[in-house]
Amino acid sequence: MSIKLVVDSASDFTYEEAKSLGMYFCPLSVTFGDKEYKDSIDIDNQKFYELLEASSELPKTSQVGPFTFQETFEEIVENGDTAIAITISSKLSGTYSSARLAAQAFPGKVFLVDSMSATIGEKILVLYALELTKTIDNPEEIVKKLEEKREKIEICYLLDTLEYLHKGGRLSAAQAIAGSILSLKPLCTLSNGEVEVIGKARGIKKGMEKMADVIRLADDYDVDMPSMLVYSGNDPNGLDKFKQAYPDIFGKDIEGIPVSVMGSTIGTHVGPGTIGLAFFKK
Repeated sequence: MSIKLVVDSASDFTYEEAKSLGMYFCPLSVTFGDKEYKDSIDIDNQKFYELLEASSELPKTSQVGPFTFQETFEEIVENGDTAIAITISSKLSGTYSSARLAAQAFPGKVFLVDSMSATIGEKILVLYALELTKTIDNPEEIVKKLEEKREKIEICYLLDTLEYLHKGGRLSAAQAIAGSILSLKPLCTLSNGEVEVIGKARGIKKGMEKMADVIRLADDYDVDMPSMLVYSGNDPNGLDKFKQAYPDIFGKDIEGIPVSVMGSTIGTHVGPGTIGLAFFKK
């Protein structure tokens, strides 16, 4: 018997990445008009951002359904293994609820972890889980460690545009116009599983300064745990500029921090040009 991890696409693992790491992959969906795509199955990140920038309306994202989790759990259990599913924050999506509903059919064989995060915050928790499965064969012990460590995740995003927050109803037209005129760049985090704006800056350069300040203030950065950079869209130029301006983070070469591309689940709401960093505090 072995422990198998189940991840959703909100973690920004692609299907191929998850498969290569021996994990099971459950995609959320994104719908443009009347066309629904399974994230990373029917549509890749490049195509998603091409459609997003060409669309006048915001696409709709949908949670992983219970049946998808049920099929996945069934396959794992029938192989004699135990499943641990790690999902996007339950405050951002119904995916965790779907997993919980499906898990009821497999008592003692399926365990769940609400990451209380998304994108790279969720991704680094999964990477930590992968390391735990190499040395621990008790799923309950792994779940306990993951639930303890998820409280230590720090995540910071700098948005390049207010357009998609406006399209999604999170900003009024007046706020979006005023923000664009002033070239305001929001700085966001995930706090208690929910998106929170922690600052604004005029212009991308000032925004990068603010993001670097947030990172520098986290002086209890855990060098032994995973960290990750992210960008949204099909152009990494914004992240490249940040790396050039701030070549060392926490006293370590920023080039040594892995980079991920933000998928459709959160990319829908922030649009292209967003950059960010996630790490663990001690």
